[in-house]
Amino acid sequence: MLLDHFNAFEDFQPADLLLDFPVTKPERIERPRRTVRPRTGGFLPGTMVDTDRGFMEVRDLKPGDMVYTFDGGEQEVKAVKHSVPRLTTLMHVPAGALGNDTDLLLPSDQMVALELDAAERLFGVPLVMTKLISLSGYNGISPAMPERLARIHLEFEEEELVWAESGMLIQAAGDGLDSAYHRLSLAETRQILASEEGRALALTGRDPLPVAAPLELPEFLAA
Repeated sequence: MLLDHFNAFEDFQPADLLLDFPVTKPERIERPRRTVRPRTGGFLPGTMVDTDRGFMEVRDLKPGDMVYTFDGGEQEVKAVKHSVPRLTTLMHVPAGALGNDTDLLLPSDQMVALELDAAERLFGVPLVMTKLISLSGYNGISPAMPERLARIHLEFEEEELVWAESGMLIQAAGDGLDSAYHRLSLAETRQILASEEGRALALTGRDPLPVAAPLELPEFLAA
């Protein structure tokens, strides 16, 4: 019985023909890596920092400038990075609250230094680090309306505490992820401040509650 092979005499490519040619993989195109920009901390452009040329706004600093730090003396700025402006939660820091000589608006996640007797007793260090938002209610520090702001990140050879606004210390992180300074959590900060003041932090900034004087013995017996 004959079958109708309609393609019996068509031209076909042998299956093993492809084995005679080397198979090349397409070249991999290397895409440029995105620059990782820090999203926390940093300085607002108008923050004044202490340099060898006097106090200067952070926006005017450039690599090679010398900045005064807490325990490293003059340190050279290795790099200055600018972050993209974004909505930033701010804290209002009244003059004198953290050694600053003027009222300030700073990012709520800014790491600042505290010199407290309680920290010396508990951790054996002269100062500790905490986020500014943890200090809400301390020395009049309070939340402020968020604004869309850019930040400037100063990079040094190592982590440094930079003298800013005359007397406050602001952290400038180094290349390492680990901090050389003891960092307090929110709960630790609140407890230490309450212990330091001898009263609840919720009452900070308010007039102390009146306490009635104890009665003398004759008055007590007559009452």
